[in-house]
Amino acid sequence: MEETLIIQSHQANQSEIAFASDWRGLGEWIGLHAQAVWVIYDRSVEDAAHAIVGALKDQSIRILGVHGLAVDETLKSLHSLATWYPTLVEDGVTRDALIVAIGGGVLTDFAGYAAASYLRGIRWVAVPTTLLAQVDASIGGKVAVNLPQGKNLIGAFHLPSLVYINPSTTLKSLPLYGWQTGLGEVVKSALIEGGALWKLLLEGLPPLGQMNDRWETVIRITAQIKIDVVNRDLEEKGERIFLNFGHTLAHAIEQVAGYGQWSHGQAVAVGSLFALYLSERHLGLDREVRRVVSTWLGRWGLPTSLPSIDYAVLEPILMHDKKARLSGLQWILLERPGKPVVVSGLPRSLLEEALAALS
Repeated sequence: MEETLIIQSHQANQSEIAFASDWRGLGEWIGLHAQAVWVIYDRSVEDAAHAIVGALKDQSIRILGVHGLAVDETLKSLHSLATWYPTLVEDGVTRDALIVAIGGGVLTDFAGYAAASYLRGIRWVAVPTTLLAQVDASIGGKVAVNLPQGKNLIGAFHLPSLVYINPSTTLKSLPLYGWQTGLGEVVKSALIEGGALWKLLLEGLPPLGQMNDRWETVIRITAQIKIDVVNRDLEEKGERIFLNFGHTLAHAIEQVAGYGQWSHGQAVAVGSLFALYLSERHLGLDREVRRVVSTWLGRWGLPTSLPSIDYAVLEPILMHDKKARLSGLQWILLERPGKPVVVSGLPRSLLEEALAALS
């Protein structure tokens, strides 16, 4: 493995974040840490899954099961979990085995929560194969499934023992849609960090869909931003909530449209513009920030506006958001790039105004 970073929890367990350009290091790491594995993967990355299974076999690791499945947001449900728990039992997965999840954020969320809840918690490894998963979803141990009432409402903090990021192999064949769904998280990270990533993107956007050294740098910096935040606040009792910038509206959009109609990246893109508008009106954020971000999103083919949505439709969904408290809904806003804040009690009139401004 070329580089390894660490997320260290207060419970003394840790997550290694490894950047690599092949699968050999993954097989070697698992060979040192487990005698048996159970593999679940997204069928859209069949070639990567077969190569990883080959690397595991090279280490003489016992493979309890290899399962490919078609993945979309509907996988993240209690119903899906209920159908997979018996398979874990039938395949002989014990507490000393390791689940290896190969795929994007939906797959790692689902498999990570299965690992957190099966036998009261077993170890797992995330092998993210999409931009979204490599810069955000697989890092930090937040694993979850959805309810009809909202996204990610059933979940846990359960760090993967290893996150193995191999962008040069996995992203070179990623379709444009796969790139776009991760870009919202890149922009969000740039806004809340306001440092190296923000400046790098201001200097020029890397070309969409072309894996190169510039994208490698963007991925590493974005992942590092999340690693640093999680190391300071694993269980979202403080600043980790800032990573939800743009997500309050985004999750509601995904639900109103129907999961899968809007990608997570598309929803976060518009959700970030919504949060920036609120930041301008409530905190005096410079309007140039939203103009710049809107330009980036447009160049990358992401939406910069919403279809007309009545706030009355969104309100009950927003109130089920994970950030909601008994006192009301919390919003992550921005005083300036690098200075996010939590704001409560925004008037309904302002939220309706922001919706109208983006329609």
